[in-house]
Amino acid sequence: MVQTSKRILSIYMLFTACFMAILVRIVYINFTSYSSAGEAQATRTVIVGTSRGKIYDRNGSLLVDERERLVAAVTPVESAKNQLESAFYGEMLQEKIEKGYPFVASVKKEINTDLIKTFRVPVRYYEGSLACHTVGYTDYSSKGVTGIEKAYDKLLSEHSGKLSVAFEVDALGRVLAGMDKTVKDDNYCSKGGVVLTIDKKTQQITENALAESNIESGCAIVMDADTQEILALASVPTFDRNNVEEYLVKENSPLVNKALESYSAGSVFKSIIAACALENGISESLTYECKGSVTVGDKEFSCPGGKAHGELDMSGALQKSCNLWFINLTDMLDREVLLNFCRDLGFGRSITLCEGLFSETGLLPDEISLSIDAGRANFSFGQGDLLVTPLQLAKSYCTLATGMESEPRLIYGFADAQGKITKEKPGRSNRLLSEATVEKMRQLLFDVTEKGFATGAKSETVTIAGKTGTAESGIFEKNGEEIYRTWFAGFCPYDEPEYVVVVMDENGTGGNADCAPVVREICEAMSGF
Repeated sequence: MVQTSKRILSIYMLFTACFMAILVRIVYINFTSYSSAGEAQATRTVIVGTSRGKIYDRNGSLLVDERERLVAAVTPVESAKNQLESAFYGEMLQEKIEKGYPFVASVKKEINTDLIKTFRVPVRYYEGSLACHTVGYTDYSSKGVTGIEKAYDKLLSEHSGKLSVAFEVDALGRVLAGMDKTVKDDNYCSKGGVVLTIDKKTQQITENALAESNIESGCAIVMDADTQEILALASVPTFDRNNVEEYLVKENSPLVNKALESYSAGSVFKSIIAACALENGISESLTYECKGSVTVGDKEFSCPGGKAHGELDMSGALQKSCNLWFINLTDMLDREVLLNFCRDLGFGRSITLCEGLFSETGLLPDEISLSIDAGRANFSFGQGDLLVTPLQLAKSYCTLATGMESEPRLIYGFADAQGKITKEKPGRSNRLLSEATVEKMRQLLFDVTEKGFATGAKSETVTIAGKTGTAESGIFEKNGEEIYRTWFAGFCPYDEPEYVVVVMDENGTGGNADCAPVVREICEAMSGF
């Protein structure tokens, strides 16, 4: 009897424990995460738009997200159809309504009713938007692929967000008519991002000048002569960042930022040789008689067309771009001194604009190469093994214009979520050229544009100093004609330089014809600032 009672008590205790476990489970479902899940199932959320960190010019103007499009969050009831039809893009409106699920649609005009709410959402890029090579683009998942978008992908992602609308729905996910919609802003309105040294107005001037020229493949750079901040950087052809795949196989490599690529320099490099000579005690009054051609080692060198220029000083040699005069000058310079001078100007090394965005190194010959007579002769007028980037050339001409050397800057600062900009401290600037050399170089290069081979840059409204170049590329067309890299590098105004401008044509005929007029147009437009 006692044993039976113990068995009954054990069964009772077991049932009691099970009952209590079930009771606790019911309480847990109703008051913890399961309750929250049930509430979540009572709403359906549609994403209206996504955002990403901003990219600004130096004045706080947007270089992305400049334009907006209209997007409507729609309650899928029949009466909404009539309100939406006149503004709806595309077909299948009836099908969307009949499904009974809330949806988002691009619309032509703003509509705001109990059933439809319209939002203005930014368009990251549009065809023809500025600085496409510098800013870069993102992939389908909004991850940076090139340019600033890639270099600052982490920062720009941290300032990303989304805008959504939550609709109350039944157990089947269909919208409950007459119920309120809730707009949710998840960091969508953050103004945080990167601020570039680019000046939007200067960038537009530069891109317009290239577009109106005959340059089909090339680039242009505008820099502040004193700070070496990049005010404009443009490469052509451009591309549509919303349709990148289309440009992968197009001619002239639209996706390549040519300002950061390496090319033969040609006579635009003669200014560097001249400045080195002046710094090392060789007078601009040095004369040499050009007879049209000269044999160096076992190779013959000539001036364009084999024309004899006669006796020239440094000014005349730059104006006429005399190869033979510079061959003679380079022979007078110590090779180590010359190469160190070029290295100080930035040749032969990559220029980093920010982490993950940098130029090619180019190629600066070594002393062994310059110990060979023909190699040294080629170097004297920017040919042979020498390769430079347009960015390196712009940096070096800043030094010719001011005497100071510093690293080119592209990053002006950063903006926080409220849009407040904190400016980055500029790097250290060092004097590389004496004031006497700078003054002479300004006058020498001004004379080139006024009465030399660069008169295509001569202006009636602004004084421009600079040098042209036409370089052999070693690349030939199918018809056997060689492709030339043509250049103009210079600054304005010549006596108190504010801007340095470099233009390069990847497939040109001559620096004066191809590039000098583009520089003139840019400088004239900027002189009105």
